[in-house]
Amino acid sequence: MAVNVEVWNVGVASVVLMLLYATCSTGFTMLNASLADSSKTGMDSKLGYLCSSIYSFVSLGGSFIAPFLIVIPAKFVLFCSSLLYVPFYIGVIFLDKIAIISGSAVTGVGDGVMWVAIYDYVVRVSRKENLVRNMSYFIFVSSFAGLLGYLINYFNIEDPTKITDSTRLRIFSIFAAIAIFAGFLALLGLKEMPPSDDCDRSSVASDSAVQTLLSTNSDEENEEEHSVVDLPRPQSKLGRLLKFTLSPATLALITTTLVASICFCWVEILCTCIRNTYSNRHLITIFGIIFGSSKVVVCGMWNKISSLLGYKVMIYVTSITLLLWLTMILLMFPPLSVHDKSDASDALVPLGQWAVFLLGLITGFSRTCNDLLAQLSCGTCSKTHKVMQGFQPGLLFSVRAIVWSSTSATVFALVSYMDLYLLVSITFAGLIVNHFLFMHVLLEYFPTEQ
Repeated sequence: MAVNVEVWNVGVASVVLMLLYATCSTGFTMLNASLADSSKTGMDSKLGYLCSSIYSFVSLGGSFIAPFLIVIPAKFVLFCSSLLYVPFYIGVIFLDKIAIISGSAVTGVGDGVMWVAIYDYVVRVSRKENLVRNMSYFIFVSSFAGLLGYLINYFNIEDPTKITDSTRLRIFSIFAAIAIFAGFLALLGLKEMPPSDDCDRSSVASDSAVQTLLSTNSDEENEEEHSVVDLPRPQSKLGRLLKFTLSPATLALITTTLVASICFCWVEILCTCIRNTYSNRHLITIFGIIFGSSKVVVCGMWNKISSLLGYKVMIYVTSITLLLWLTMILLMFPPLSVHDKSDASDALVPLGQWAVFLLGLITGFSRTCNDLLAQLSCGTCSKTHKVMQGFQPGLLFSVRAIVWSSTSATVFALVSYMDLYLLVSITFAGLIVNHFLFMHVLLEYFPTEQ
């Protein structure tokens, strides 16, 4: 039986992302644990957080340059970006300060390029009728990265004092080997797509081709296209870029990405709240495993559930569960638990440790649904939106990655100056705007039938 090349390529890309994301996120977590005993390592225990900051900052640059690399075949871009993860692992193996810091910067470049390039590739190899299905499968497979990372943490860094030199050498050598394997998997596993008018578009569209395409559309076809900002038809790339930036869909995608990034930051904030409120390391690990497992289940069931209920209902379900999730956070944690040790009895409604398990389940469900809506709307807009004519999908994903990284960096920089109630208030306002934009701007980009 012949293998569907489109499905094969999406599957290979999702496995590449899963391997790189699982090892990278776990690697930075294990670095923090490895440096916990500064007297043993001879290095500042805060070096791990410095490396994470450098990594996040440099990844912005990688996200910015990624669209300019579209002229290079995707397999070579993914191969090279995968190899850029290796220097960080080598630096940790030898516990060399300069090597770790420089490796973090190099990994940030590779990570920024990889996230944009891989989503751009999945969109470009997918036909319009298969785009939502392919992205759902892609996100489902790659979602195992979070669960895999939490399981690695559970079996290796339950107690930072147990990370011996031999354990660190073994784990990070495996991580380096996995990164190299992921690179060769992309290089050798991605197959050439058969010719099609609807997928694998040329890397660069000329201005004349774009103008021809615009001028050949009939008035009836133009009326059926999604609405864009009423600007004069631009003749230059700068004009088309302005039209792209100011379109309602692009502005809505930027805002929903910002909200999704804030929700992403909440997972790490919640781990801090759990640790400060209950002082139970096992509780944090179990919370992470429940969160990762529910994320995998939601991604796996998304296609069937959204086909059955429709995307309008899914948006309402997502918004309601996000508000329920935020309410639980408000009730079960003391206001100062974000920073300092707190007593669980100081919470508005002391619920006990059992509520942490329920919170992990709701966090995984609500946050994953919101992420899926944001990612799928970005994918469909990059493929079908009229304003994207003349641009590659990578441009939209690059904007998304830059907004995501900058928002995360800002939240983590300011969280030490805010209490829990202020964070909840800001998130609540973001969720209201998020719901409005999905319902009134982005809903039309989701399929009515699957």
